[in-house]
Amino acid sequence: MGRARRRQLGAVDQLPSGRWRVRLADLGTGRRVSLGSTFRTKAEAERAYADALSDQRRGAWVTPEDGRVTLREYAPEWMASRLTTRGEPLRPRVQELYDGYLRLHILPSLGDVALGRLTTAVRRWHADLVSRGPGLSTAAKCYRLLRAILNTAVEDHHLVANPCTIRGAGTESAPERPVPTIGQVYELADAIAPRYRALVLLAALGGLRRGELLALTRQDVDLLHRTVTIRVQRQEGRSGEMVIGPPKTAAGRRTLALPTELLPDLEHHLATWAEPGSLGLVFVGELGAAVRPGVLHHAWDRARRQVGLSDIHLHDLRHVAGTLAASTGAGTREIMRRLGHATQEAALRYQHATDERDRELATGIDRLVRAAREEGVTPLRPASIR
Repeated sequence: MGRARRRQLGAVDQLPSGRWRVRLADLGTGRRVSLGSTFRTKAEAERAYADALSDQRRGAWVTPEDGRVTLREYAPEWMASRLTTRGEPLRPRVQELYDGYLRLHILPSLGDVALGRLTTAVRRWHADLVSRGPGLSTAAKCYRLLRAILNTAVEDHHLVANPCTIRGAGTESAPERPVPTIGQVYELADAIAPRYRALVLLAALGGLRRGELLALTRQDVDLLHRTVTIRVQRQEGRSGEMVIGPPKTAAGRRTLALPTELLPDLEHHLATWAEPGSLGLVFVGELGAAVRPGVLHHAWDRARRQVGLSDIHLHDLRHVAGTLAASTGAGTREIMRRLGHATQEAALRYQHATDERDRELATGIDRLVRAAREEGVTPLRPASIR
């Protein structure tokens, strides 16, 4: 019975070299395939045959042909078919980042390794990337990208299981960025070229990203109702072309109420610098065209050095908006909506503002208690507190 079934599903035969070969039917496709290697003894071949049949029956089978596909061959296929969670193609900037991570940090070490043999190679690659690589933040991003690619490889039956199982390897622990004070924000706004003053204030008090600011048109700014609407963002591609696309996440499409303090600067800016017409860009360069990120960075760099804040990045202004929102008592969901965050993790970083405020309140209570004791007044008894 066993021998008849074995002949029906495959065979173990000896080659002229004396080694043993295993052939068996792929139960999914019916094709006859050979295992990728030969065996020294018949007993070894029999065990490999039995293991292969068992793997097929429990859904853990990868054909030798599929397992031999290398990461260098598979990664472009993954990139070409990759979509966002909203079913849209990856944004050009994200594609460029992924291309860079693959080209510089993943494929040089793992590109020529067959997908079916990545199990031990992943750990060696990650250890080397962390110890001699581009930094912990980039290492975490590369690991997450590799893990996503191999998740799809499992679905495509190139792998039995994803070998990216290193605990915490995809988690970033970037150092906390400095948050400028309101006074420093206005120093920077005063120091930068006048056509970018409103951009600095809108970034700090509204929390807009650079790409969102550069894509704003007149129709997006409603001074009467004190709102700004973020519909798209403008990014610069690798070859220098300007690309307009959706915001970073679906939550990025939003309409924000503006602080009254912003209105005079925005009104002056629209009257002085913005392009005409409802579709005219709010922020334009000296030649009247869309502001290129490099030009804006140059203006920002001059301003921050002028006021002695060279360690402040333009994106740090967005943290001002998050911290201000948290200081007013805004909850996580409210901060997420205002800043266009899709996950709570991004918004929770601003909750430290309420923690600091709570410590300030405790310090104020200390002052009141000390003052009362110095004047001989007995502090409130616990029983009187409701």
